[in-house]
Amino acid sequence: MIVRDIRRYMSRDWSAARDAKDAYWAARIGRLGPSEGLRIADELRRQAIRQRPGWPDLEDRQRDLAAHVKLAELLRRVRYPRICRALSPISIQQPK
Repeated sequence: MIVRDIRRYMSRDWSAARDAKDAYWAARIGRLGPSEGLRIADELRRQAIRQRPGWPDLEDRQRDLAAHVKLAELLRRVRYPRICRALSPISIQQPK
């Protein structure tokens, strides 16, 4: 019984579930605006702090910064000039 239930659970259409979840959140944020996305992110942050009060600690912050630096370096290597210009602070042009 347990093995059968586990197999049934694991054989679910997870891509359909993911697509439905993405569609739900896109519609919700589209309907309620960007502030809803920020509210959701803040709720997730608060939940993480309730579960782990010292989060994020210095080590977490250092790992996070290292990941962001690595991502920025990878994005700079992309050979699509329009994307690179959009990501570069130098590309910000003042209005004429």
